[in-house]
Amino acid sequence: MHERSGSCGIVVLIVGKECYVANVGDSRAIMSADKGKKLFLLSRDHRPNEEYEVQRIVKNGGGIYQTQSIQNVQVVGEQKTQQHFILGPHRVIPGRLSVSRTFGDIEAKHPKYGGKEGVIIA
Repeated sequence: MHERSGSCGIVVLIVGKECYVANVGDSRAIMSADKGKKLFLLSRDHRPNEEYEVQRIVKNGGGIYQTQSIQNVQVVGEQKTQQHFILGPHRVIPGRLSVSRTFGDIEAKHPKYGGKEGVIIA
């Protein structure tokens, strides 16, 4: 049996005045300076609703969907109105993950287990 789990992570390395950040998934790093008066975002999330991730996922044969859909129909007098709401996190096909980059998660990455190479990446 293969290991099915995966994870996200972030590493920050500060060497002298240089700051190096490696990020996979929705882990997040921030840094403050000037006694908390300044804030620096050191990473960005790898989520399937971000345009740069959508383009990469679709280009590599994957897809994106949301997990819940609600149809709301209202009747006022003789007039009927319909509203359609889509809720829930965006998820990647294959893999059903709500992040677009991970390490592990072989079922989303390897064709032997139903995955597709290049869709969910580290």
